Amino acid sequence: MHTEAHVKMVADTLLPGFLPKDPNEKILVFHFTLPPNENYKVSYLKTAKNEWVFSSSEKVDR
Repeated sequence: MHTEAHVKMVADTLLPGFLPKDPNEKILVFHFTLPPNENYKVSYLKTAKNEWVFSSSEKVDR
């Protein structure tokens, strides 16, 4: 299992590809897989300054 810091680092790197087109969105959730076969769901919250801030992650069993 990967550390929360590692999952956050990967999620932050992937974030630009998942940004919503609707500027009114306040919550962003997406999934990704880390080798060898660990799936994660991450959440971001939008601040008053329109910055996306990492909120949480969880390992997802498939």
